[in-house]
Amino acid sequence: MYHVLITVDRLTLQIVLMKIQGYSTHEIARYLKITEKAVYRRMDRLKEKVKKIFG
Repeated sequence: MYHVLITVDRLTLQIVLMKIQGYSTHEIARYLKITEKAVYRRMDRLKEKVKKIFG
């Protein structure tokens, strides 16, 4: 998993860390000044990367 996380951009990593800390998608979007859709999109892309690596 570390291998995947070091390949993502800083914003996506920040989203992941905030999710782990229990922030909602709405809170993350508001804090980072991006849309909720952008948060979902970045999380979906990360999930796809993980699926490719771990099957």
